[in-house]
Amino acid sequence: MLGRRGSQVAYRGRSRVAQGNETPVLRRTLALIALTLGMLVMPAVATARPVAFGVHTPDDPFGGTTFKVDALQRDSGRPIEIVSWFQSWGGQPWLARVQPHVFKAVINSGRAPLLAWEPWQPDAGGVQPQYALARIAGGAHDDYIAQFARGLRKLGATIYVRPMHEMNGDWYPWGGTVNGNSAALYVQAWRRMVDIFRAQGAKNVKWVFNPVSEDWPVGAANRFERYYPGANYVDVLAVDGYNWGSTKPNFGGWRSFSKTFSSAYHRLARLGPQPIWIAEVGSAIEGGSKAAWVRDMFKRAQSMDRLQAIVWMDTIDAFEGDWRMRNPHDVLAAFGLNGSSLLDGAGQGGKVDGKAGRRKAARGAWLLKISQPVRVGRRAVVRWNEINADDKVARWRVYLNGKRVRTLRAGRSRVLRKRMHYTGRYRWTVSGVGASGQTVVSASRGFRVVRRSRGR
Repeated sequence: MLGRRGSQVAYRGRSRVAQGNETPVLRRTLALIALTLGMLVMPAVATARPVAFGVHTPDDPFGGTTFKVDALQRDSGRPIEIVSWFQSWGGQPWLARVQPHVFKAVINSGRAPLLAWEPWQPDAGGVQPQYALARIAGGAHDDYIAQFARGLRKLGATIYVRPMHEMNGDWYPWGGTVNGNSAALYVQAWRRMVDIFRAQGAKNVKWVFNPVSEDWPVGAANRFERYYPGANYVDVLAVDGYNWGSTKPNFGGWRSFSKTFSSAYHRLARLGPQPIWIAEVGSAIEGGSKAAWVRDMFKRAQSMDRLQAIVWMDTIDAFEGDWRMRNPHDVLAAFGLNGSSLLDGAGQGGKVDGKAGRRKAARGAWLLKISQPVRVGRRAVVRWNEINADDKVARWRVYLNGKRVRTLRAGRSRVLRKRMHYTGRYRWTVSGVGASGQTVVSASRGFRVVRRSRGR
């Protein structure tokens, strides 16, 4: 609207001048007005908006490590800032309790833990009376919830918990249309859970409300809005969705990222002011290019102003399909910073010149400079330059193969050196973090450590 109105004002000014005598002062005044209006209506230069990326991958972090996550980050070239996993209320006793080494593996790697906390006995079906919402809301599981809250409180770090996710589906015992449940009981159970955590002092836990992108079964009573516990009980709004591919037409078939998430995203945005995450996403192989789908995902994410994180399901399942980042062979590169416009060339210092296929050094772009290769026993060096003034960085976090090496305050020397003792492939990742703790810019570059030359 500003552009249209500005153009009309400038046009009317020229028409009025043409009808009378012009003076030098008047001409200069009108020229200044026209210039000012022209600057107002000029399109703004597009800047990439950082969106955090996370993964769920089998085994990590249950073994107390993030080796698989580290390898995905190293090989894809994209910083992984969130690690997601699932933990049930029932099952083996060790699984039902807080396992500090699991959480600490993620925390010590410099990433955010995202726990899907599931009140059920795994693989026992969707009808499990023991975990009916009426029992949770009525206090049958209060002791268990309280001990879990104390376990998370002791960790100290921020933990994101998404309990009873995909409640608007009919495949879990907490689903609103199964097991004698309802949307009203879901709200009661959620609020009781959060109130218990607060009573136990677990203020470090952030609550993630997480429906699936399409209500199933379809119906007014099962719309995910009816399950929303309210802004006082939810810190993050999230959604799960998948491109199921051509082999599953009953699940929607091959669908674009926009088709999968656009409607649910706008519905979530109307619920409250909280940040929005995509807590589960994956694409099948059958029906189109998975690599192109991934690149489009990062591109479309830029138009979703409230979206702050995307978490990819790096899994393969006989029923669900192959969501892995490494399959087919061309997909992994699509996740890299060069495979999308998510960070607009971060880590390589500028934008690609489409005509010449060359990478230009953009003014104000930020750039990682590394020593390459590095000999065993020598220091690997990473440097990074100034970034745009709009990027409000309070501190820098530097990672080597996914492990945090150092945190530096903004304004200090932007260089880090670390002695390397073993040959192999390594990757520096530098993330700029704002005052609120949100990553505002990030870049990554790989290098090799080689053996010393003979005679040296």
